[in-house]
Amino acid sequence: MKKPIKYLAFGASALALFGTTYFTIFAVMGVPIKKAPLAERLLGVESETGAPVKPIISAPAPTPEPAKASIERASDVMGAFVLPTGVQAETLQKLKAELYQQLEQVRKMRESLDGKEQSLSDREEELSGRFDELLALRSRLDEYNLELVARTEELSHEESVRDQKRSARLTDMSVYLVDGEANPAAALLSGMDPADAAHVLDALEPERAGEILRAMTPEASRSVWEAGLAQEG
Repeated sequence: MKKPIKYLAFGASALALFGTTYFTIFAVMGVPIKKAPLAERLLGVESETGAPVKPIISAPAPTPEPAKASIERASDVMGAFVLPTGVQAETLQKLKAELYQQLEQVRKMRESLDGKEQSLSDREEELSGRFDELLALRSRLDEYNLELVARTEELSHEESVRDQKRSARLTDMSVYLVDGEANPAAALLSGMDPADAAHVLDALEPERAGEILRAMTPEASRSVWEAGLAQEG
């Protein structure tokens, strides 16, 4: 493309862009296109004479009233959090320091409560463990008690059987002492346990038992006599 044509194209584009921008501005302002100054010159339209334009007089700026503004802010929903205008920075700093101090105290109290709560939790866990140990110990003691009772009954039964066998044996022995000399019988019973000797004599007739006792030595006779009294008691 030759330079003159190129420059002409650029000029036409710039003129079209200017015209579009110019009329767009007036359109935005609410001025009809035919009443724009450039359109009146190009189209030959004379501007209509309208009513005289009154000059716009701006009202003076209101005088600031800090006290009234503070009252209005305090009457708002959030007015409780708005400080009066007379509060100085030093007062705010003091309030801020007191607030931080109270927050620190609350934090320390919270840490103390958390520590106590943890201590109580540990104590509860420890007591729960000890309680479980006591339950296990109680269970073992109950088992030992049952075993002891069973063993006691077993020993008592064995002792009863043994006593019955001993009593039967001594009763059988008394049959051989019913007749005969008293001295050999006294010598035999003196060598026995006084309780056994008393049991043998108890199975005999009273006259035969007294005869044998008189044939025994005084010490042996007294021991057998006392053992017999203990068995009767």
